[in-house]
Amino acid sequence: MKKVIMKISYFLIFLFGFVGLVSCGNQNENIENALVIGMECGYQPFNWTVQKESDYTLKIDGTNEFADGYDIQVAKYLSEDLNRPVIIKRLVWDNLVPSLNAGDINMILAGMSPTEERMKEIDFSDPYLTSELAFLINKKNLPEGNSETNPSSYEELLELFKGEKLICQSGVVGDEYIETYFTSVDSSIIHNDPLRTYPLAANDISSGSSFAMPAELPVVEAMVNIDPNNLAVLYVEQDFISEEDKSGLSVSIGIKKGNDNLKEELNSSLAKLSQESRATMMGEAARRSADNATLGTEENKVLSLIVDNINLIGAGIVDTLILALFGTGVGLLIGIFIAYGKNLKVKDTDKLFIKCSKNLVRGLASIYSTVLRGTPMMVQALIFKFLCQGIGLNWGDIIFSGPIQEYFNGWFIAGLIVITLNTSAYMGEIVRSGLNGVDKGQIEGARSLGMSSSRTSISIILPQALRNALPTIGNELIVNIKDSSVLNVIAVTELYYRMMNIATTTYAFLESYLILALIYLILTLLASAVLKLIEKKLDGVKFSLNPFRFKRKEVF
Repeated sequence: MKKVIMKISYFLIFLFGFVGLVSCGNQNENIENALVIGMECGYQPFNWTVQKESDYTLKIDGTNEFADGYDIQVAKYLSEDLNRPVIIKRLVWDNLVPSLNAGDINMILAGMSPTEERMKEIDFSDPYLTSELAFLINKKNLPEGNSETNPSSYEELLELFKGEKLICQSGVVGDEYIETYFTSVDSSIIHNDPLRTYPLAANDISSGSSFAMPAELPVVEAMVNIDPNNLAVLYVEQDFISEEDKSGLSVSIGIKKGNDNLKEELNSSLAKLSQESRATMMGEAARRSADNATLGTEENKVLSLIVDNINLIGAGIVDTLILALFGTGVGLLIGIFIAYGKNLKVKDTDKLFIKCSKNLVRGLASIYSTVLRGTPMMVQALIFKFLCQGIGLNWGDIIFSGPIQEYFNGWFIAGLIVITLNTSAYMGEIVRSGLNGVDKGQIEGARSLGMSSSRTSISIILPQALRNALPTIGNELIVNIKDSSVLNVIAVTELYYRMMNIATTTYAFLESYLILALIYLILTLLASAVLKLIEKKLDGVKFSLNPFRFKRKEVF
C-alpha cells in the first residue's frame, strides 16, 4: 500500500510541476498589439462555433475550434483595415464585461447593445449594425396575415400575449422589453425566468413551454431558418418603443472606459464600412448559421452529432478525466496534511510556542475545511477568477502551442487549481475519519516495537486509514467527474462546455444532452469498476477479466 501511495504521489507531483512549468512559459506575445475580442461563440447569427476552418472563420484562442458569424466578419474587416492581428476569446455572456474591465480582452464584439446600464461600466463604439425588434413565435401561434409588410400593432401584441408566457436570454435588452412594455401593462402576461442563451429560449418556444421571445430581427430570422417547421417571425410595428430603448436594438463594440485611442480607431474604421456591406455580411452569416445546424433526418440526429463532433467530444472526455483524476489525486495529498493538522493534539507538556503553533495549524485547517466544504465549487471558481484578476493574473493570457492546446489553456489550469482545492477539503475529512477509525492497539503495538510516532503514523496508521477510506475516496472521484462541469463558468473547456457549444450551434438540445448523460454514465461506471479492482487487489484477491471467477490468495 505504501509503495502504491508513493508512486501515485510522484506521478501527480511530476504532472503538477509539468503543467505549472508549461503554463508559466507560454504567454501570448502579440496580445499588446492585437485586437483581443471577447464573444460567446454561440449567439447566431452574430457568432458561433464551428469545427472546420474556412474563409469565413477565425480560430478561437487556446482551442482547435473556429468561430464564424457576422461579428467574425466585422473582426476580419477591422483587422485588415487597422493592420492589427485578431485574437478571439470565447467567454460566457455574463463574463464579457468583467473580463473587459479586468484586461483579459480589449473589445467586446458580441452583438451587444449599448444600454444605459452597460454604459455606466464600459464605453461603446458607434453602432456596427442597427436593427428592429421582432418576436420569435411558434408557427401555430403566428397571427394570420402577419408579415414584414403587415406587422402587428402594439395593441394587437397585448391582445395576442394575454395570459401567455414570454421569455428571453438573461442580460439582454429583449428581457427588459418584456417587463417595460408587456407585463407592467397587463399583469396576465407572464415573464418567464430568462435562460442562459437565446438557443435555449428558442427551444422553449419550439416546445411550447413559452409563447414568444423578443430579439433583434436578424437573430429571430436565424433561429427560424434553423427550425422553419416549428418557428416563425412575428413582425411588429416599432412606434411603441421609446427613442431611448431603440438604442438597444443597435449593436456596438464594447471598450474599456478610458481607452479613447482604440475607440477612435474603431469608429474611424467602421465609418468606412458601408450599410450595404453590413447587410450583405449579415445575410450571408444567417444563411451559414442555418446550414451549420442541419443534421440530416430526425432518425440519425444523434449519430450525426457524434460523427460530426467526434474530435470535440473526445477532447471533452480527456479534459474531464484530467480534471477529475488530477483534482482527486492532488486533493488527496493535500487532504492528508489537512487531516493531520486537524488531528493535532495539544499536550500539557508542550512548550508555549508549540502549543500556539499547534492551535494555529488546527484552526487554519478547520477554517480551510469549513469554508471550502460550505460553499459551492462554482462560486469558488468565480471568486478565484476575480481575485486573480485583481492582482493582475489573467489566466486567459496563458496559451499553449502544438497538439496540447486542444486540451490545455490558461483557464484549464485555473480549473485544475479550483477542483483540487475544493476536493482537498473533502479529502481532509475523509482521511481524518479513516485515521480516527484505526484501532489504537495498532499504535501501541508499533510503539512497543520501538517505532517512532512519525514512523508509526506513516507506515502503520496512514496505509490502513487510506485503505478503509478507499470507497469514499472513489466516490469523490466519481463526484469530480460529474461536478467538473460547473467549471464552465470560468470558460474551462471540459465535456459539458463542449457539448453545450454543440447544442447551441445545432439546436439539437435533447440529442446533445442525451449523449452527454450517456458519456457521464459510462465514465462513472468505468471509474467504479476500476476502483473495485483496486480494492480486490489491496485485499489480496486475484482478479481477471472474467467477472465470475477469482481466487483469494492464501496469506500466511
